[in-house]
Amino acid sequence: MTLLPVLLPEGFTSKVSVNDKLTAGQIIAEKKEKGIEEVIHVFQILHVAPKKIAKTLRKNLGDSVSKGDVLAVKKGRLRLGTKKIISEFSGTIVKIDEEKGDVLIHTGSGDRNLITVISPVDGIVDFCNNDKIVIKTEKQTVVAKRAGGEEVRGELFLIADEDIDFSKITAEVSKKIVLGKNFAKGSIFKVFALGALGIVSAQIGESDFEDLEEKGIKSPVVQIEKGDFDKLVKHNKKQVYLDPKNKSLVVL
Repeated sequence: MTLLPVLLPEGFTSKVSVNDKLTAGQIIAEKKEKGIEEVIHVFQILHVAPKKIAKTLRKNLGDSVSKGDVLAVKKGRLRLGTKKIISEFSGTIVKIDEEKGDVLIHTGSGDRNLITVISPVDGIVDFCNNDKIVIKTEKQTVVAKRAGGEEVRGELFLIADEDIDFSKITAEVSKKIVLGKNFAKGSIFKVFALGALGIVSAQIGESDFEDLEEKGIKSPVVQIEKGDFDKLVKHNKKQVYLDPKNKSLVVL
């Protein structure tokens, strides 16, 4: 049995208790998402001083707003060149910020939808609170040295060469999680350009992690110990789950 930690983002509430039996896909935490706040930059649109935006408003704090309503008006001299702000949102005015010159509209009322966290594996809850849930599972798990990107599940695809350069990466990587020992500089980007779901490797350069973050690539990249890499090779073509936030890999 191994322990798999699942960190919960802020605002989530655990829905399980210690010693509960879990099945893969079961909801273990949830968060009720509220309507969002849209910001209208009145001073920028109407070219008025932030402290004077209240004089242009046709709605007051707490008023409801429908899409298409006139939110603010600035009259030109002799009524020429009048400017209006038409609301693109429906909601309620929750703030008039005369320091920044903005109006905040809260869209929706009450709970909008439910966001959930599910268990990636069968197991038993070993520990839980609203910050972390630890699952005891018989599935093989690997703790990463470093990880980035978003979680994903998929089939493991091994590129057996010791060093992986551009010429060794083919379209076979599409929709797969690619396992390779040492990726040459820049070869990671070809893997993702061909549609790979993620990368697991024993050697990834610091600069590659920085480049991925700088370019906003969300596909997961996970670096593991060489010993763990050698063990993972035996699971080629099996389904795996990558969770960069918790620096974990699970063989499903």
